[in-house]
Order: sequence, then C-alpha cells, then structure tokens
Amino acid sequence: MGARMFDAWENYFLIVGPSAAALIGLMFVVVTLTAGRDRQQVERGKHLYTSPIVWHLGVVLVLSGLASAPTVTPRWFGAASGGLALLGIAMGIRSSVGIAQVPLSGEENNTFDIWWYGIVPAIAYAGLGAAAGLIFWDSPWGPSAIAAALMALLLVSIHGEWDLVTFLAPDAKTDSGGDNGETKR
Repeated sequence: MGARMFDAWENYFLIVGPSAAALIGLMFVVVTLTAGRDRQQVERGKHLYTSPIVWHLGVVLVLSGLASAPTVTPRWFGAASGGLALLGIAMGIRSSVGIAQVPLSGEENNTFDIWWYGIVPAIAYAGLGAAAGLIFWDSPWGPSAIAAALMALLLVSIHGEWDLVTFLAPDAKTDSGGDNGETKR
C-alpha cells in the first residue's frame, strides 16, 4: 500500500533526501565559523538560527525516507507529516519571537531575520500540514503537495545556510602570524 502512495516519485525523494543530509553535514562547517565568538551569542544563535535549519533539513530527510519506505501507509505518513508540521510551526514562532527580542545580526537585519528564520519556515510548515491532510485523506494532490512542501523547506534551509556563512565568514577568527602570513603554533 505504501509503495503506491508516492508512485513515480521515487527519484524525487532520492534526490531531495540526500540533498538534505549533505546540507546537514555542511552545517558542521558553518558551526566552525563561530570559533572565537562570544559564547553567549553563539549559544543564542545556535537556538535561533543553526538548530532550526538542521531541524528543517532533518524533516526533509526523514519524510523523504518515509516516502520511500514500502510499508508506510498513507495515514501513518500523513499523521507523521502533520506532527512534524506542528513542531515546525512552533519552531518558526519561537525563532521569530527570539530574534525580535535580541537581534544578533543588528537592528538593520532584524526584520529580514524574523522573516527568513521564523515566518517563512512557519509558512512552509503550514503547507506541509495541509499536504499531510491531503495525504491522510487520500487526495490525488497529496504527493505533489508533500513534494512542494519539502522543496520549500529545502530552499529555506539553503537560504539560511548561505545567509549564516556570509554573516559569519567575514568575522571568522584566524591565527595568522602577521604580515608574512605564517601560521602561529
């Protein structure tokens, strides 16, 4: 029964899922760019910026895997997707509120960050929730809606990773040894 749920979508999920997994790996590189920064700021940034991105990518990876699993029923997949969507909406609200309270990237970027790290992901999760309902109730639009929601989460995550790298990299601490470029040991 589960194999028919996403009939002809196997290649899509075999592209989207591993892409999310690779991007989770790249987040380890992003985190290394925080070396030498204020520990309290790094912790706050982790909770509001990096951890939600990893969560989004994890949702894409897990749902892609479930969509490929032959024993997962549409009702079970719909329920799992709906639950993850509710958690994702809560995470988007938490990020929006947290960023609004203490803007880590400066006042000029605060509205941008609220939108791209909180509101836009919450909208993507609302779409995932709607798609979950379509799957749960066996709508023919369900697979397309799930695919669109997962792609939206993947794109939001790519944007977030890019934004974090371009924010963190210019200020990354180096151990250069002066004008001759020798590394300190």
